[in-house]
Amino acid sequence: MQLLIIILLLLPGSLFAQERGGGGRGAAPLPPPKNLKLLDPKTEIRFVMQSFNEALGVQCTHCHVQGDFASDENPKKEVARKMISMVRLIDTSFPSSAGVFPDGYHEVDCSTCHRGNVKPETVAPSKFYNRGNSLGNPPPAQVPGVSLKLLPVETHVHGADSLMGEFRDALRVDCNYCHGGGKPQEWDLNPRKDIARKMIMLARQINAQFPGTGVFPVGEQKVTCWTCHRGDPHPVSLANKAYPPPQPK
Repeated sequence: MQLLIIILLLLPGSLFAQERGGGGRGAAPLPPPKNLKLLDPKTEIRFVMQSFNEALGVQCTHCHVQGDFASDENPKKEVARKMISMVRLIDTSFPSSAGVFPDGYHEVDCSTCHRGNVKPETVAPSKFYNRGNSLGNPPPAQVPGVSLKLLPVETHVHGADSLMGEFRDALRVDCNYCHGGGKPQEWDLNPRKDIARKMIMLARQINAQFPGTGVFPVGEQKVTCWTCHRGDPHPVSLANKAYPPPQPK
C-alpha cells in the first residue's frame, strides 16, 4: 500500500515534466520563435543559434535578454542581425553558395571569421616560410608594383613586410600559387590572380560595413585575408569544418 501511494505521488510530477518539454517522446514541441526579423520561421532556429554560440564562443545571453529571447533590449541582437545581412551580401560573391543564409550551403558563415572569438583576428601570428625563405634567399628587391589593377601604386608589394607577404601568410602558399606559370609576375596567366583581385574587392565590401575602416589594404581593417583563411587556401565553414573524434565514455 505504501509503495502504491509513493507511485501515485510521483506520477503527476513525471507527467508535468513531459508537458513542460522535459525530454523524451512525450515532450511537447517548443513554442514557435517570436520577433524573427531576418530568419525564416521554418528554419531550425535552435540549430542556427547553437552554431552562432559556437562560432563566437558565447552563450545565448550574449545577444538575448535572459528569460525573454524575443526582446530587442540587448543591442548585440541588432549587431547579430547586421552580421546575418553581411553574410548574405558576401554570399553574392560565390556562385557555389545556395539558399538564403543560414539555410542552404554557404562558402562562409559566422565561424569563418570568428573561430570561437567575439572579435575576429586580422593578423597572422607567424610568418609562413615559402621555398625562397627556406633556402635562405634574401627578400625580393623593393621595386614598384606592375599591373596593379586594384592596389594603390605606392603599395609595398615586395619584401619582408609587404602586402604579398601578408597574403602568403594568410593562405600559407608560395608566390606561384597566384603568379606561377613560367612568366613574369605581372602577367595574368594564372586565374587565381584574378580571384585574388576579387577577394580584395570582397575585403573592401566587408570592411565598408564597419565605420572607421580604410580602403583595403590602406588604414585600419576590421577583416583581412587572415580573418577568413587562417592559413588555409579554402576558408572553414560549418560545411567543411573538421571536428575532433568523440571522446571515449
